[in-house]
Order: sequence, then C-alpha cells, then structure tokens
Amino acid sequence: MRALASRRILLAVVAGFALAMPRPAPGAGFAVLEKSARGLGTAYAGETAAAEDPSTIFGNPAGMTLLSGTQFAASGFAILPAAQFHDSGSRLNAAVGGGRLTGGDGGDAGSLALVPSFFLVQPLGDRVRVGLGVFAPFGLATDYDRGWQGRYHALSSSLYTVDADPSLAVKVTDWLSVGGGADVQYAQARLTNSLDMGSICRIFGARRGTPPAVCDALGLRPQKVDGAVRLNGDDWNVGYNLGLLFTPTARTRVGLSYRSDIEHDLGGSAAFFVPKKAVILTKVSGALVDTGAHAATDFPERVGLGASHEITSRWTVLADIVWTRWSRFDALVFRFDNPKQPRIVQPEGWTDSFRYALGVRYTPNRIWTFRLGTAYDESAIPGGAERTPRIPDADRIWLAAGIGVRPVERVQLDLGYAHIFSPSVSIDNADPVTGHRLRGNYDAYADVIGVQLTWNVGWPPLGAVSAP
Repeated sequence: MRALASRRILLAVVAGFALAMPRPAPGAGFAVLEKSARGLGTAYAGETAAAEDPSTIFGNPAGMTLLSGTQFAASGFAILPAAQFHDSGSRLNAAVGGGRLTGGDGGDAGSLALVPSFFLVQPLGDRVRVGLGVFAPFGLATDYDRGWQGRYHALSSSLYTVDADPSLAVKVTDWLSVGGGADVQYAQARLTNSLDMGSICRIFGARRGTPPAVCDALGLRPQKVDGAVRLNGDDWNVGYNLGLLFTPTARTRVGLSYRSDIEHDLGGSAAFFVPKKAVILTKVSGALVDTGAHAATDFPERVGLGASHEITSRWTVLADIVWTRWSRFDALVFRFDNPKQPRIVQPEGWTDSFRYALGVRYTPNRIWTFRLGTAYDESAIPGGAERTPRIPDADRIWLAAGIGVRPVERVQLDLGYAHIFSPSVSIDNADPVTGHRLRGNYDAYADVIGVQLTWNVGWPPLGAVSAP
C-alpha cells in the first residue's frame, strides 16, 4: 500500500510539471541546456557519461541502466539574462535617403525565465530500464523598449519548446549499455516588430514606378509613421535520440549520444497594425492585412562525447564535448496566405559549433557532494552581418558551482549556480523588409540558479547500481 501511495504522489507531481511547462530561456544559439540542477554545478561537464540520476534521459539514455529502483528527478531554474545594445552608426537604407536611425538603445533585452524539467526511470528487471523526460530543449526570449533604434528589426521575440521523451535502455554486457527514445516536440514562436511605413512606401512604390514625392505628399516619410506586425505560429513533430555507455573499468565511464534534428513548419497568423495615414498602402497593394502565416525552421541535431573518471573514491573528474549542427539554421522564411503579401526572408547563415566542458565532483561522505565546473560555448553566428537583435548570440564562458545533500537515504537535494558571460560582439545587420542597418555592439551575461529533488521511490537506495 505504501508503494502504491508513493507512486500516486509521484504521478501527481509529474502531471503538475507537465502542465506547468514554462517559457524557456536561451543557451548558446537558442539551445536550452538547463535540464538538471545537479549537472548545472559542473557546467554540464560529463553529462553524457555521469548517469547520476534520471536526467541522464537527456544526456545519454543508455545511462538509465546504472540506476536502480523507481527514480524521479525534478528541477527548477531561475535564469536571469542580460543583453545590452550600444549603437555605433545605425543607418537608414540609402534607397530612402540614408540618415540616422532614431531612438534609444532598447534597454536590457533580457528577462527572467523560469524553467522546470522532470524525469522518471523505472526498472524492468536487472538489465532493462524505461524512462520519460519532459523538458525544454530550445528557447529564446528578447524584449526591447518601444521606439528603440532596432524596432524595425525586432521588438519582442519568443520561442518556446517542450519535449516529451519516452526512452528505453538495455545493459547488453557488463561494460556496454545502449539506449534510445523518441523526441515528441511542441514548438511555439511569437515575433513582433515595427514597420516603417514611410520607407515601405518609397521602396515598394519605386518598384511600381511611384516617385518618392507621392509618399512625402501623403505624409509618409521615413521613420515618421510607424506600424507594427505580430507573427505567431506553432507545430508538433517527432525526432529520436540514441546513446551508448561504455564502462572499461570500475572507475571510468565513456558515453556517446546523438539527438536528431526536428523540422517544424510553424503555422499561425500575421496581425498588422496600420496607422490611418498609411491605410492607403493597404488599399493600393492589398498587403499589410491580417492573414495566415507560416515559418519553416529546422532545430539542429547534436552529438555528445563525454567521460567520467573516479580519481579516488571521493574525487571524480568529468568532461564533455558536444557538437551542434547549427548550419541547418540558414534562413528564416515567412510565407503568407495572402498572395499580395510578399514573403519575408531573414538570412541567418549560422555555422556548426562545439561546446567544451570540464568539471570535478567531491564526495567526502554519503551525505554531502560538492561540484565545480567550467565550459566554453562557441557561438554559431559567424559575424556581425548575421547577428540579429532577436538572437544576439556570442561565445559564452561558464563558471559553475553546486552542492548536494542527502537528508535521508532515498532523497537527494541539489543546488547549482552558474555565471555565464560573453565578450562584446558587433552587429551590422540589415532589416529584411526595409534594408535599414543596425550597427553597434552587444554586451551580454546571465546568472542561472537551479534546485533539484531526486527521489528513489522504491528499493534499493538512491544511487545504487544494479548487479550485472
């Protein structure tokens, strides 16, 4: 009866987390690394091989074979990013006369994000494990002051994703485990930006042979009459993941994992706000009216190689190298159901990148655990021309620390913290509608705090490894 009650409580907690999935926050590119607060303490070094709790479903599903008993892990993160633009010569398109882009620097584009995750692993005999994870693999959120210099590039941007990962792992031999699962993924995006009606009148009017004087006579001069557009869409799709875990010695583990790319065609709507002065543009062109919209994007695959080595019974060194195929994010293309509305193409031109992480774990006794780690995330953005205010990404350096305590035999509590900072990077990006160029520099950093509860619902005790 006690075991049945425990499982009912566990299912209630799992359901609560599933219903409370958040707006995620960005990692390198727009990846979200925050899955385990325990792993946060080592900057996620060794997550491909560590297999310390059920969050291994994300790091390497084969690691589930090292867990005994029904185990549940839930983490919650508070992520506070900061991103500040500094202008250095932002200009209007020369086709509308050049001149300075007006407005301020946009304020701090970062905002607090709360990100939960949960994982559950259940043994099926000595050598087989099944599991389920729910987490946010990708996300971004930037929000600028209204009227800032880059308002025609971006005002607010958000990408939310949720993955449900049913997984299976098998211990093939005493030294080899294999695992895999499905990635059932939901994605939702919302983007807003201002529309420079005066510049739109001149640029698209010129294509119809309309002289700029006509736009001026209508009061539609560059930066004098602003409209706005809000785009939103969502989609479901499925990918997969695979993992191998090698145990060449009792003190050493090596892991290899792969997560596939997932293609999305985000279907939704485009809502336009057109000031009274610019309504004539809608009447003449048939564009700038509310319509259905679609945006195709491809979330990249990643390959991780990691190791965990116990130097002594108290000290463990952890390391990871992760490759992400960001080159799939070549362009963001918006298509509209209204045939009069031209499609919008935002070139991205991202490149593949690596992440390197190194950490150490110190366990003086069965109650306390201490962790330190550092990591270097390569940016996928090759230069200022490809950097946009929606994702002003840069190389990132992680400094992390964590502490764990086991108040009772079957419960582990972990606290992790990381400070993430980036070098100042340039931006020289053209708005895809008007061609206005945003020029300047970005400074960014983030602080991440995570807490985790790991609960072994049944026997044997937490952390015990099943016999071969």
